[in-house]
Amino acid sequence: MKINPNEEFYSLPFYVDKRVLIPRNDTEILVDKALKNILESDLLIDIWTWSWAIAIAINKNISLKETFWLDISKEALEVAKINLEINNLSNKIKLVNSDLLEVFLENKIKLNNKDIIFTANLPYIKNWDFQNMDKEVLDLEPHIALFGWEKTWFEMYEKLIWQIIKLTEKSNLNKVILFIEIWFDQYDYSNQYLSNLWLKFEYFKDLNNIYRVIKVIF
Repeated sequence: MKINPNEEFYSLPFYVDKRVLIPRNDTEILVDKALKNILESDLLIDIWTWSWAIAIAINKNISLKETFWLDISKEALEVAKINLEINNLSNKIKLVNSDLLEVFLENKIKLNNKDIIFTANLPYIKNWDFQNMDKEVLDLEPHIALFGWEKTWFEMYEKLIWQIIKLTEKSNLNKVILFIEIWFDQYDYSNQYLSNLWLKFEYFKDLNNIYRVIKVIF
């Protein structure tokens, strides 16, 4: 049965239901910045975006040799398959059920001698922070993709960053760049956290002049 798209992101058609996030225009900033840094020879690893739109948008604008799409939600991966078919990319992106980078850290997939661009839009909203959320979002989108943190609201990214550091030590990687999307009030904390790790990083603002995307170089 053919499923028709009901959303648009980066001028591309997508299908959305309650299993995934609805893609936002602000996330297009992340795609813009990734496209300026990625080469056809690079490996793109898109992690837990839940909106599946990032990897598809990048692959529709540059002919990458290899892309992995990691997600902890098997339901989200089911929607991903639909959108790969809609955008004629079924043979271009490999869907993998994984908790962040565990599939690589456990050597199920090896990444030696790779130039890698990571993209991620992880859950970054503090548990029960309903006052900053629209009712429509709470009703129509999976809470596991929105909430999950008690203290810094940055815990999931902290885990991912340490996994990337561990992966660079474990594997013979070359260029490694991470692009992430953050919540409107995470600039100060993320800045201090990344500075403490002595990583190189850069911020980019969204359409509302809010710091929304971070580029991190490892």
